[in-house]
Amino acid sequence: MASTERSRYWWPLVLAAVLSLCALVLWRGAANLSGLQQELDQARQINERLDQENRALYRQVQRLRQDKTALERAARRDMGLVGEDEVVYTAPGKKAPAGQPANK
Repeated sequence: MASTERSRYWWPLVLAAVLSLCALVLWRGAANLSGLQQELDQARQINERLDQENRALYRQVQRLRQDKTALERAARRDMGLVGEDEVVYTAPGKKAPAGQPANK
């Protein structure tokens, strides 16, 4: 009889310990899930921004392939290129555009 009374008192403690352990695991899992959801949201925002940039670059490439004036404008702006019949004058004390000799 003594052993049955002892086992009767131990099983609620074991059950409480198991339930406490399960609650702790679920709480940590929920916290981890919340952090992962925030990371996923950030990754989606970054992907959206990069997708928009890629689309803009694609449109720019298409425009440069199809429109000669856009290509010329980009070459002048980005590379400092000058046409064959054009002359570049620079003021004294200023640097000549990149790739161009200084006029004397």
